[in-house]
Amino acid sequence: MKRLMFVLSLLPMAALADDAVIAEVLNRIRQGGEGKFQYKETRLMELASAPWQGQGYMLTDPNGSLVKLQLQPARVIMAISDEQMYYWDPAQNQRHSAPLSYGGAAAEQIAIFRSILQGRTEAFQQTYDFVAERDAKHWQLKMTPKPGQDDEAPTIEIAGDDDANKRRISIRQPDGESTEYRIEKAPEQQTADYAIPDLLREATGD
Repeated sequence: MKRLMFVLSLLPMAALADDAVIAEVLNRIRQGGEGKFQYKETRLMELASAPWQGQGYMLTDPNGSLVKLQLQPARVIMAISDEQMYYWDPAQNQRHSAPLSYGGAAAEQIAIFRSILQGRTEAFQQTYDFVAERDAKHWQLKMTPKPGQDDEAPTIEIAGDDDANKRRISIRQPDGESTEYRIEKAPEQQTADYAIPDLLREATGD
C-alpha cells in the first residue's frame, strides 16, 4: 500500500514534467516576425510507384500570411492571406481562390504549416493531443487527433535538434499517405528576390 501511494504521489509531478517538456518544445518552434525557409518535400502516395518530390521556399509574415513557392518540379504558388487561400500554376494556367474553410485537404495542410512555422500550435490544442520528447540534442512534438475529431484529421510530427534553423515536419493522413518536409531557414541572399506582397499579387493575378 505504501508503495502504491508513493507511485500515485509521483503522478502529478510526472504530468508537470510532461507539460514542461511540451512548453519547452513549443518555445523552440515559436517564431515571431517574418520568416523565410527553404524546403524539400517528399510525398508517399498509396497508388504511386515512387515518392513525389518537390522543393522551394516558404515565407511567413507577422500578419499571418504564408506563401509556399514551389520551384521544382514546376513553379506553383499556394498562399494564405486574410483567411483566403490562393493557388496559381502558370504552367497549367490554373488559378483558384477560396475561403480557407472551403479549401479542403490542400488548404488544411498549408494552414497547418502557417501555424507551425509561426509557432501558433495553440491553434490545435482543442483538437489535438500533444506529446513531446527531448534529450540532450534532439526534440520532437507529436500531435494526434483527439478522440471524436474528424476522421480525416492527420497526425503531425515536428522534430529538430540543436540546429535551431532546421526542422522536420511529417504529416500522416488516416489512409496511410504521408508528406515529409525538411525545412531550413533560407540565407537572405537566396530569397532577396522573393517577397510576400509580390508573390500574392502573382497568385491573385493583380
